Amino acid sequence: MNIIKTRNDDTLEVKLEGRLDSPSSAELSASLEEEEDYADIRFDCEKLEYISSAGLRVFFACRKKLGEKQHVVLTKVNALVREILRISGFDKQVTLE
Repeated sequence: MNIIKTRNDDTLEVKLEGRLDSPSSAELSASLEEEEDYADIRFDCEKLEYISSAGLRVFFACRKKLGEKQHVVLTKVNALVREILRISGFDKQVTLE
């Protein structure tokens, strides 16, 4: 899993490449804990090949941390990942672009 983070004002942008499974979700979680003072987070999922329940938990933790008024946005989500989000009901918790 490659994780590339950039800041754009108060938005944290995270580009994900590869598989977001148990080992890589721990890596992503630790990487996100290093970041502070962001209001919104955008995950670029164009090169995200797969997401497990452990990966979904990372997105859920971001949602919980930011609260209702801030945004967790997933962009460029492929069909497989979109279906996993739909089946889990998580597509209702984040914004998909």
